[in-house]
Amino acid sequence: MSEFVPVVFLAFSDDRDSHLPMIAAERREIFHALQDFDDRNFIKVLKEEGASINALFETCNRYRDRIAIFHYGGHADGTRLQLQASSGAAESAGAAGLAQLLGLQKSLQLVFLNGCATLDQVRVLFAAGVKAVIATSVPVSDGMAKEFAQQFYHALAKRATIQEAFRTAKAYVATRYGNAREVEEFRALHWAASDAKPKELPWGLYVNPDLPAQGALAWMLPKVSEHQVIVRGAVVAPDAGGKLNVHLVQALFNAVAQHSAEVAAFWEAAKVAKRQDLRMVRQQIFDAYPTPIGEQLRKLFAGNSIDEDRLRQLLFTYETLLQLICYVLLSQLWDKRLADAALPLGEDRVVRCRSFFSLSADTQPTFDYVTLIAAVLAFLTENGVELFFPELASLDAEWRKQELVAAHAFMEEMRAELARGRVTANEIKSFCLQAETHLTAIMVSAAFVVRYKLATVKRIDFIKSRGQPAEYRHTQVILDRVSAGLMAVSEVYPTYAESDAIILLKRTDDIQDFLSLAPFVIDENSLSLDPNSAKVHFFSHFGPSGDSYVFRSIAAPQDLLTVPAAAASDEDAERQSVEARLKAQFEEFKRVVCA
Repeated sequence: MSEFVPVVFLAFSDDRDSHLPMIAAERREIFHALQDFDDRNFIKVLKEEGASINALFETCNRYRDRIAIFHYGGHADGTRLQLQASSGAAESAGAAGLAQLLGLQKSLQLVFLNGCATLDQVRVLFAAGVKAVIATSVPVSDGMAKEFAQQFYHALAKRATIQEAFRTAKAYVATRYGNAREVEEFRALHWAASDAKPKELPWGLYVNPDLPAQGALAWMLPKVSEHQVIVRGAVVAPDAGGKLNVHLVQALFNAVAQHSAEVAAFWEAAKVAKRQDLRMVRQQIFDAYPTPIGEQLRKLFAGNSIDEDRLRQLLFTYETLLQLICYVLLSQLWDKRLADAALPLGEDRVVRCRSFFSLSADTQPTFDYVTLIAAVLAFLTENGVELFFPELASLDAEWRKQELVAAHAFMEEMRAELARGRVTANEIKSFCLQAETHLTAIMVSAAFVVRYKLATVKRIDFIKSRGQPAEYRHTQVILDRVSAGLMAVSEVYPTYAESDAIILLKRTDDIQDFLSLAPFVIDENSLSLDPNSAKVHFFSHFGPSGDSYVFRSIAAPQDLLTVPAAAASDEDAERQSVEARLKAQFEEFKRVVCA
């Protein structure tokens, strides 16, 4: 990471004898608000969960001149902050000494002291050269302090300035609480129940009168990374368009042949004949993949022009691959948590899972699936879970290689640039060629997905004859071979899978080893109860109210499906039943994973 990336330093301290129940929640909420900026290397977020004096000094020395915001949450008063020694005992940090330490940080824009009655510390901070301080004039409640900080950082993450974020947080608390001040826990070092309750909202934003105030008040989180890898204004050779898909097809043909016996046989035959029918090569490749990815490759291979539609298709192919891997891992995470709910997921991983549950139409186009994949994969491997995609165990290390780090960084930045409308017509050709190169590297690294098949299970019938073991007839559609179309087939197995669901299989002739991808991947035709075809949708984001679920068609990304439907007639009873199950599954997943 560049030495110039701004740092947000979060320091928290609790007290065993005067516990603050909301400190952990404050820490999670702030990190949740900032994690997207941290994931994209726009900023670096540092957390000290039991901050000590030594830890503060070590961090400030290590990140000298990079700390933009210093946030403290815990017990405090006008002359000190209460920290935690390495033994866990409370230790007092004098305000004057800390002010001198923070004053040495040339990039510091804001000190946020989220404790009780910290106003008197403002004077010494200003004397040390700090530009702006959020402090409290009276004791504050633990819960209210958490909510104020949460609103401030969520506003900051929406690209509000420090001043705008402060006003947003203050307005929220005023709206929510009005004049109510009846609370049980205060963030004061000393607080007696007989003391007068504060009558006004205690937070203030104070600016140093001896320094230009506007710079700090107008500061906002950066929106670009110091490691930006998009090359703008790149010189493109006049004949570059003639190379469309060539590298992608050749690289995938070689990679897929290592995982598919059928493609390998075709590869060997082509070598013997010393010629390749490019049309057949393309078909072999996209037919080998599960339909969601095969369909995207088919569209790429069919295109013969370089334009914004092609750039979008390159990015959607990348996103579809990430979503498939992500939903496989989330499904396994759900199963593991159901089996052992007491197994700790870890605060950072819970935050990342919760970010998935806050996806909206605005945030989904730039959501970082890679980081969520890494977090869930780490949890599963640490706890000895046998991965349904065992190849993921080595893929994590593969994706950490420089070439693939750069490839993912480019594709993520390109998703963000396109979502913000920052791609101009004269840049399209260069961006398409760069994107194809990076997509090729990523697709080759994950070519193992051709080993697996998706199937949508339409119906399961119980079969039992006298003296014979029970069997189960599955009416299903195997989701592969894009060029051949889809067709329902019936197979009888000694066990059963999951009805009205899309499942992932290691073998199409054995239903026992399967993973249900519901409710993340669905078949719209299961909702309409059409047994003879399939319309696959991937979960995209949550509806505005948070209680509806929006899915995107893998065949036509512009087509969105909302569950439950906005309006349903009485004759849609079976559809409503399927929708109700999907909704219940989402709620259960959220409860099991994010509780």
